[in-house]
Amino acid sequence: MTTPERTYFGLDLTFPGRGLATWAVLDDRPGVVAVGSSFSDHEIMGQVRRFSPSVVAIDAPLTLPFGLDCLEESCPCQAASSLKGRQCERALARLGIGCYFTTKRSIIKPMVYRGMGLKRALEGRGYCVIEVYPHASKVRLFGHRMPRKKASRASRAVLQGLLGSLIPNLAAYAQGRILGHDELDSLLAAHTAWLYGHGGAEAIGEPEEGLIYLPV
Repeated sequence: MTTPERTYFGLDLTFPGRGLATWAVLDDRPGVVAVGSSFSDHEIMGQVRRFSPSVVAIDAPLTLPFGLDCLEESCPCQAASSLKGRQCERALARLGIGCYFTTKRSIIKPMVYRGMGLKRALEGRGYCVIEVYPHASKVRLFGHRMPRKKASRASRAVLQGLLGSLIPNLAAYAQGRILGHDELDSLLAAHTAWLYGHGGAEAIGEPEEGLIYLPV
């Protein structure tokens, strides 16, 4: 009996109700299996079930700082630390990698709630879910001198070429098209999931508070 090939799912999440979330799936080579977009959490869950990945990597905060039960400013819960955000986010800052800090004043609060809800739902169905940050993965893989997320076509072409050195069939998949930044972020997330599955990713942060996984 042939053993099914493992897959790795990367999700570039968006605010709920504000456009499409982009996802990418890699196989064990690693090679591109599919890249697509979904609007609702129900659709995202359907794609995860379709590909049955070994690892799901989500580009969004998936936990709250110690002490917080929510991110509502009207709630009396308080962060245990006087420092900003989670330990994993402060660790990124020490590495010179900027990110959004998870606080009650976070501008991505709806996406944090969405990511946390997806994590609970996926783990409840037995999936391995990790938090990733494609910008940090990009810096770890290719250095600091990389294009910003909303980059020009030329900058995206550079990043796509570099990713192609890690994902051998990416050029064939793209068929001469320069991928959008959301597609590239989802591929970076999926590749980080692949690295996690092959012992090539490391965690930063406090396990009980929340970890972000980066390429070693």
